[in-house]
Order: sequence, then structure tokens, then C-alpha cells
Amino acid sequence: MASVYTSDTVYSGNETLVVAMDLGTTHTGASFTYLYPGEKPKVHLVTLWPGQPEASGAAKIPTFVAYRGTTAVTCGQEADEYLEDDEYVVARWFKLHLHPESMKQADEPPRYGSSSNFSSRLEIPPLPRGVTIQTVYVDFMKYLFSHTKTYFEQRMTNGESIWRRLRDRMEIVLATPNGWDITQQTFLRRAAIVAGLVTDANADTLLKFVTEGEASVHYVMAYSPTRSWLSKGSTFLVIDAGGSTVDSTLYECKAVEPHVELQEVCASECVQAGGVFVDRAAKRMLEDKLRASKFNDPESIRDMVKAFEAKTKRLFDGNQTSNIVQFGGNKDTDKDFSILKGKLTLTKNEVAQCFDGAIAAIVESCQRLLQTHRVEHILLVGGFGESPYLRRRLDETFAKQNIRVVTVEQPSRKAAAEGSTIWYIKRQVKARAARFTLGTISSTAVHRAEHLERISKAFVDSDGLLTVRNTFTTLVKKDQVLDDDYTHTASFATVFSPVEMLFIPDSVTRKMDLYAWESSEAPPFWAKDEDGEELVPGLRLLCSLEARVTRMKESMKEMTGPQGKKYFQSDLRVLIFLGGTEMKARLEWTEGDETCEGPVSIIPNSTI
Repeated sequence: MASVYTSDTVYSGNETLVVAMDLGTTHTGASFTYLYPGEKPKVHLVTLWPGQPEASGAAKIPTFVAYRGTTAVTCGQEADEYLEDDEYVVARWFKLHLHPESMKQADEPPRYGSSSNFSSRLEIPPLPRGVTIQTVYVDFMKYLFSHTKTYFEQRMTNGESIWRRLRDRMEIVLATPNGWDITQQTFLRRAAIVAGLVTDANADTLLKFVTEGEASVHYVMAYSPTRSWLSKGSTFLVIDAGGSTVDSTLYECKAVEPHVELQEVCASECVQAGGVFVDRAAKRMLEDKLRASKFNDPESIRDMVKAFEAKTKRLFDGNQTSNIVQFGGNKDTDKDFSILKGKLTLTKNEVAQCFDGAIAAIVESCQRLLQTHRVEHILLVGGFGESPYLRRRLDETFAKQNIRVVTVEQPSRKAAAEGSTIWYIKRQVKARAARFTLGTISSTAVHRAEHLERISKAFVDSDGLLTVRNTFTTLVKKDQVLDDDYTHTASFATVFSPVEMLFIPDSVTRKMDLYAWESSEAPPFWAKDEDGEELVPGLRLLCSLEARVTRMKESMKEMTGPQGKKYFQSDLRVLIFLGGTEMKARLEWTEGDETCEGPVSIIPNSTI
């Protein structure tokens, strides 16, 4: 068994088992660590999967789930055998169904060679009939977890007894793209519960999320052949180029001794420009090139794209004048279209143009981060990051800015899968930058000139104050750097007249909506249009915080307004924990002299 990363410090906590998974668009991997007091933690990759030769040592499998009807038959490498079987449907690229609306585009892929106006448009393969996206994730998670269990029990000393002893308190880490938010985390949490990885009761404690970018920087820290790029005060860029998304994050090194500490510099970038876009451009190129050939049928094109992805794309470095796509047998020949005995020959320019759109989008994304920050090194990881042509193009582009591209040569590994477990052990990122401005919509007493814009809509509240609705209140600003334990306390008051108090029940559900403003421009003063019907463009509902408050009337304080009018006020405080890799919240209120607190349900704006 390949033991990969070993920590340089001895573990002193409770005996723990941690399993991490990176469910990628095209490939997936899993890793684990068994933490035992007094020993240095080690990270192990699951390197033996059904359908793969044992000698290969490959730590990643295709993200495939094969279905017969609505029943999952197999996953991973074995599912690849069912791609051409009409009795089965293979779910693939299903991660794309989870991308938020801000990342989703139209269904048409970019035209071959359209690097000047690349758009991250990609057709998403449909799911098998009668199978939901949650079902696919549940089936795939069950498969990953089952074979991780088998691998652990067979390869670790006393593996069966350790797994059995720690199963109920095992911690699970899932890696997600930088561009995902609470909606996707909620979906994955439910899928993990249904798949049996965690339970409803312990999911909030045992299930953790880490961004693929943060997992990747821990991977690079562990395996980079040199640390010349790492010194106190240095800033560097990490590019995690995966199957569908490319995540780019700027980090500043705050300390190297006694432990490395990193801090995000600004909001990370996440663009759809991964390896599948090269495959789709290749498909279009082949359709155009072979339009008049006898091989311009869907089955032949599919075989060519599969061969292109498996070998041609991975070997291409921009120097080969001719590039072979081995798709058929000796009888498959059409010399007019450079096809001889099942081998299609492509020119250097034909292959290069398949990369152009994705590379242009990646460079543009990086340049946005580098506009106001100077770096000397870019660290490139991820499955698509293994492409020698991508590396070469990035080298050529950023060398003009005196920036060196650093890579980690581990082609059979899954950086985010292994990095997620290293992240659990090391936690070297101590602060993260907010990806968007977070705020609420409030009713505010008139006291500013801007309020006069909607004075005709003002009303006298129960406290006697002239009030306007729908102002935007900022809680956290975009690019604000938040420490790992950063907590924002959002206080809000609700006022009631004596008559309204008669109808308030003792137990009520209080709700606070949180909104996201993703632009780098200042957030709007007014959150909705003048009629109060629609959110202003660019503002979106992120989630709602809901909490059950018992003994509601006991939390009320009797108050007197400026005109001597009596009213009652309920003060609630929502503690929003924002510094980590996922949002958490708790509610606080006062009953007499007692401070009470309770759980808060975080309900995403949309469901998947």
C-alpha cells in the first residue's frame, strides 16, 4: 500500500478515522488517515478499485455510474464497459448539474477554435430516465465508501476492528469547487446522509467541506520538490485545473516557523474552463473536419473523442507536427481525411485550437487576480493541470510578467482527494477572503438623505419612528479577510404595538434572509425596486436562517417611543460563523437576565 504524506508532528488528540473524497467531473479519488495518539499521521490513497489492474496504483477512477433502468449496476472503471451497451445508461459529468446559476450557461458548447470569444457553455449529458441527481450522488458515494472500507480493512493492520470501532464517529471530508456555496453543500450533506456516510444527528459534526483550491494548496505544500516559492510575506497563486472548473486562489504566507500559515488575499476565482471543454472542442473540430467522410457518424466521432481524451490530449505539448488518434481497426481507412487503419492524424494546429478557448479563459481569470497583486510563482495542480500543453502555454504567458509556473509531478494521483485529508491534519490556511458581500434587507428609521428618495413609501412603525423598507445592510464585504474563527453577530429588533402583542404566540419561528452581492462594486443602497417587488440586478438570495424561539413574550422589552408611545421590542442576535470552509449559525436572545441560545437552520435559496 502506498503511504504518501506523513505529518512532521505527533498527533495528540482522540483516536479518529477520517475519509476524504473528491468527486470530480471526470475523475474521482478517495483518501484516509487513521489518527492515533502519539503517532505521526499518515495519509493513504485508495489505489485499488474494481476494474483497474492492481499494478497500476492509480488513485483515481472515472466518475461514471452505470444504470440498467433505475438500478445502479456498477461505478468507476467498470462502468466504462457499459458506455456502448444499449441496455445500460452511464451517468457522467453529473457534477455539472450542481453548478450554481452563476456558473451555468446555455446548452451549446463553444465552437471549435473560438478562442477570441470563448464562453464556458457546455452541454450537460442527461441523467438516465427516472434517475435523479441525488440518486446518482447517493449511489456513487455508497460505491466510494464501500471500496474505501474494503481497502482500509485489507491494507491496514487490524483494519476491520479499527473501522468497526470508529465507524460511528468517523469524519468525512468532501472537496467542492471554489464557486459552490451553501446550496451545493446542503445537497451534498443530504446525499451523504442518504448514502449512510453520516446520519441526520451527526452530519453537522462529522461532515466537513473544503474547497478544491484549499485542498490543492495543502497538496502542493506536501509534494512540491522545492519550497523556493514559500517565504514569510510572499504571495503566490494556486491554479487547480480540474475536469470542469478551474479554481484560482491567491495566498500570502504569514509564517513559516514553527508552522506554515497561509491567508487568502482576496476572493478566489472559479471558471468553467476545465478539461471537458477541450474534449467538447475536439468533438466539434472532428465533426467539421470529417463532415464529408464516411466516418462522420455519431459512433465513430464518439470513439475518436474518447481516444483523443485518453491519450492524444494528454500527450500533446505543442511540438508534435502530427498527432495520432487511435480509434478503430485495420479496416477503418479514409486517406482523403488522414485516416489509415483506424488511426486519424491531426495537425498541431488542429489539436492546439481545441485548447485555445479554455486556456484563454484560465489566463483571463488569473489576470483578474493579478491586477492588484504581485506574485513570483504560480502553482499548477489538478487533472487538467497535468496537460503539458497547458503548462507550456501558462509558462509562456506568465514568463512575460517574470512569474514562474511550478508543478507537482504526480499524474496518477488526485490532488484534491489527497489534499483534503492533508488539510484536515494541517489546517495551514488560517484566514479566507469573502467571495461576495453578504448582507440583509432591513427596515430603517429615516435619518439619511438617501431615505428621502422613497419618502412616499415611508410608514410610521410601532415605535413611532418614520421608517423605510428594503435598505441593504452589509454584514461582510467581498474580499474581506476572515480569520478561521471569525463570527459576525447580527442584531435585529422587531417592534410590536400593545394590540399586536395580544396575538403573539409563546413559540414562534424567526427568520433572517441573507443576500449575496458578488460584484466588486459597492453594494446597492436599496435592495429592491421602488415597489418592493424585485431584487435589484446583481443581488441574490443566498439562504435563510430560521430558529425556533420559545417563550417569545418573555423576550420582549417594554419601550417608550419619542412621542411617549408605548411599544414592545424583541431583540435577537444571530451569530454567523463565517471564517471556516462552511457557514454555521446560532441564535441568541435574552429572557429577563438570562441569555438563551438555540440552533439555527440554514435553508438555501434553491434546491437541486
